[in-house]
Amino acid sequence: MRRQNKEFVSPDLRRRSEALGSAISAARIARNMSRQDFSERASISPSTLMRIERGDVSVNFLAWLQALERAGLLGLLEPLSLPQADVVGESKRKAEARKRPRRSKVKDDPYDF
Repeated sequence: MRRQNKEFVSPDLRRRSEALGSAISAARIARNMSRQDFSERASISPSTLMRIERGDVSVNFLAWLQALERAGLLGLLEPLSLPQADVVGESKRKAEARKRPRRSKVKDDPYDF
């Protein structure tokens, strides 16, 4: 029996996934493509496309990416891949960065390799 992920997602996540699904649907309609044509070009099934357009979070990530790519929206995710986009992570990296280099070891014996 399949688990319903809708029970385990936050309202914010549900709202955002529905908005993203609506954007994919709007892009498909703007390109005057049927669900059948769009899903074939995105290499997903029409039923998976319907679930994506509804914002179903249980659809695997690859299917979402394929739909975003076919809709021409995949580029919107590019800023997320930049480390600077993660403000908290960037501040932690800066705080944990070494302040100055370590002192190099002084060799006692000039003939020791």
